[in-house]
Amino acid sequence: MRHLGLSSLTIILSIGGLSACGNSDTTAAVTTPLSTELKTTLTYDDFGDAAYWFNHSDSSKSLLIATLEDDGLAVFSSHGEQLQQLQGIAPTSADIRYDISDQHAGSADILAVALPEQQSFGFYAISDDQSGPLTDLGSFDVGFNAEGLCLYKNITTGELMVTGVADDGMAKQFKLSFDGSQVSSRLQDVNGVALPVREFSVGGKLSACIADDELANLYIAEQNIGIWAYGANPENVKERQLVDGVAPLGHLQEIEGLELIYQAQGKGYLVAADEGAGLLFYQRDNWFFNSQQRVAGIDETKALAVAEDGLWLANSELEQPIYEKLSFTALNQQNGLSARPISDVLAHRELSLSGVALVAATGETAAVDDDGDAADDPAFWLNPDDAEQSLIIATNKQGGLLAYNLQGQQVQYLAQGKPNNVDIRSKVQNFAGQDISIAAASNRELNTIALYQIRSADGQDPIVPLAALGNAAHPDAAELQSSLDEVYGLCMYQSADNTAYVFVNGKNGQVEQWRLTPVEGGFSGEVVRTLSVASQPEGCVVDDSSATLYLGEEDQAIWQFSAEEGADTQASLFAKVDGENLVADIEGLTLYDDGIHKYLLASSQGNNTYVAYDLAQNNRLVGHFAIIGDDNLGVDGASDTDGIHAVSANLGSAYPKGLFIAQDWYNIDANYQQLNQNFKLVDWQTIQASFDD
Repeated sequence: MRHLGLSSLTIILSIGGLSACGNSDTTAAVTTPLSTELKTTLTYDDFGDAAYWFNHSDSSKSLLIATLEDDGLAVFSSHGEQLQQLQGIAPTSADIRYDISDQHAGSADILAVALPEQQSFGFYAISDDQSGPLTDLGSFDVGFNAEGLCLYKNITTGELMVTGVADDGMAKQFKLSFDGSQVSSRLQDVNGVALPVREFSVGGKLSACIADDELANLYIAEQNIGIWAYGANPENVKERQLVDGVAPLGHLQEIEGLELIYQAQGKGYLVAADEGAGLLFYQRDNWFFNSQQRVAGIDETKALAVAEDGLWLANSELEQPIYEKLSFTALNQQNGLSARPISDVLAHRELSLSGVALVAATGETAAVDDDGDAADDPAFWLNPDDAEQSLIIATNKQGGLLAYNLQGQQVQYLAQGKPNNVDIRSKVQNFAGQDISIAAASNRELNTIALYQIRSADGQDPIVPLAALGNAAHPDAAELQSSLDEVYGLCMYQSADNTAYVFVNGKNGQVEQWRLTPVEGGFSGEVVRTLSVASQPEGCVVDDSSATLYLGEEDQAIWQFSAEEGADTQASLFAKVDGENLVADIEGLTLYDDGIHKYLLASSQGNNTYVAYDLAQNNRLVGHFAIIGDDNLGVDGASDTDGIHAVSANLGSAYPKGLFIAQDWYNIDANYQQLNQNFKLVDWQTIQASFDD
């Protein structure tokens, strides 16, 4: 499971909130001051922040848009010639995002500006009309003096956020709505006042922010402390980390501006404009300090914008301030950058995930009682008498099993052990010859397999512990004692003769196959076969009809084995992690089989999506989707998903073709307040409609 900080190479925060900033490259050094090659043609008293608009078809028509504070906004051509000035506003910060969809199947490239004197944000549509490229899209009040501003576009869902940062250390993030003529806050109170989806105090004076859309990181500059990294998505709030601090703990002195240089495969740079230290470059994929550069004639580096072939830098301390352009060609000749040159720079519009369908969650379960890493894996019990009274059985790995009805209401919490994964098989005969439904769960507290009977919740607890007996039972609990290093993933199999089996895997790649045998008072268990993959697995599922076990090796691939106890242990490759469709970690696996369609689905945790393979069409990938929220229902989407489960039965009017259940790592309420984890519910019809059948 990948639920941690933003990078394994980042520094560890000390008690005082600062780091040792030990991520420096000892070869990186300040070099001879660089020279710029181009300047804007006009000067203004207060040249501040700037944003650069990449023209997708003709780079000669790209634009530099600079804030002038009391003089408004100035729009320059890619050659530095002024094309437009907007007056009557006092913007201090600017940012741009591309292809923002409106409510009428249209889209626009949007500029956002901070207007601290009015305590508001303003918005403009950008075009390649050289006579007037900016069109007003309105503004809204934000309730605080945000000097700095940055946009974040979720490249999976297309949703747009804006974050403002203020001198008093406060940051607020708003979710935006665009109707084709105006940008507004999607979340508002009863009086139409914009409400933030997230607000937090960073600390001291905040001077700038920038969001990495691809890696979902939000960087905030605390001017005299350092650069902080947060999760950019309000549903994916990661613990903040310090990228670098001010001297003597780090390389910075007084941070004024931040920018990102995007290159393919997560490469590129986070760039800081520092009033005393000049330009500082950090590798975008791991925050490794790369180099420090100074530019001749620019005494205090305060603001910058990234163009296709260089950096536009504010030279604001001149008697007649201007913007000057520093080429990447010149930068690439310097220490540090020469080993990782800047080339083929990507615009934000090139970061989108193609081919990912968006399906909205239609329901959710109640949140689990424990915070942090708790909810993990769902299973499903189909009520044979009334499908609408079926149950979702899920794990809270900090303390027990949960039962929910189809409305997401909790009907039982059985506090017992630390169950990680759970699976269910029905019509398993007990010792008395009765058909019962059995659940098995991997219990990490005792390194065991715990067994349960699942029954109707009609006036009774639906989850009932079922004793594991015999020589394999744990000495202190009626559970099956595993020999694995640490029980982890688990799934069940029911053979043609109705014998029930449990597959349980460990973090070292070993897999045990247990046969369950009914005995008086419960079931006994015996390991009948062991399998293995090279590294850590977790998610698994068995297709009972074909006796096929599918096993996810988290960082590598999905493998398939025969599930028969007498079969060989040879694995065959089903699908490899490709970094595009299937992105590590591979987490939950599940099957959907309605007698017409049969799909294997996997949680592609690395890009917050799910992939579907058609088992009837030579395992062809037919679906790639993400689960988004529905603000009208007050239900959020799903991200960083662990376990998943698909149901093909008719469950009534809400789910006539079945249901898809996905664990949600970052769960929020209708007001975007963080909640404990839960499970999202999606009508299968919306997923099926997104497939390429």
